[in-house]
Amino acid sequence: MKKNILIALLISVGLMGCQTTADYDYDNSVNFSSLKTYAWIIQSNVNTDNKSFYLSDISHRRMITAIDSNLIAKGFTKVAPEQADVLVNYHAAVVNKKEREIGNTHPYYWDFGYYYSRHSHHNSHYNSFGWSYDYNRQTREYKEGTLVIDFVNQQQELIWRGSKGSRLQSKQTPEQRNSKIEQTVTSIMTQFPPQGTNQ
Repeated sequence: MKKNILIALLISVGLMGCQTTADYDYDNSVNFSSLKTYAWIIQSNVNTDNKSFYLSDISHRRMITAIDSNLIAKGFTKVAPEQADVLVNYHAAVVNKKEREIGNTHPYYWDFGYYYSRHSHHNSHYNSFGWSYDYNRQTREYKEGTLVIDFVNQQQELIWRGSKGSRLQSKQTPEQRNSKIEQTVTSIMTQFPPQGTNQ
């Protein structure tokens, strides 16, 4: 049941399209300024049924490191799960998408219509003109990745969620892949903890 809910969540996020900026939501009744410590939810990782090249154990470790680094930079301290003010988890998914490109191969000229000569309304001439194009339609396939970061309290209640999707690039170096993950995590975590919440 939980697995089906997770899959539905990731699909719904993916259907929103490629997010250029991170999206987030949170429980505004929570006093986020009181949160000082965090821990990872046990067995937190990507969907193990997904065999995508992009969702490997290497990517998982990069995700953990990037989120840890962001939280520590924000002043949070990593502790044992039972001692944490907040628990963190993430979900990642990669979906195949298609885009349709429409472009013209070459224009061709056509004209039509008549106008009447001022000398005689019976004398008409062929004059009007216009342009038309021969369109070429192509479909391209690409992969889009979506990262969702969740924060829950000790009662396993969701208090903050952020997500971002982007098109995945192939043939990148490990350094480039790591940099992309760091940028994505930082973009999501910019809004955590939210400012001006319940004090």
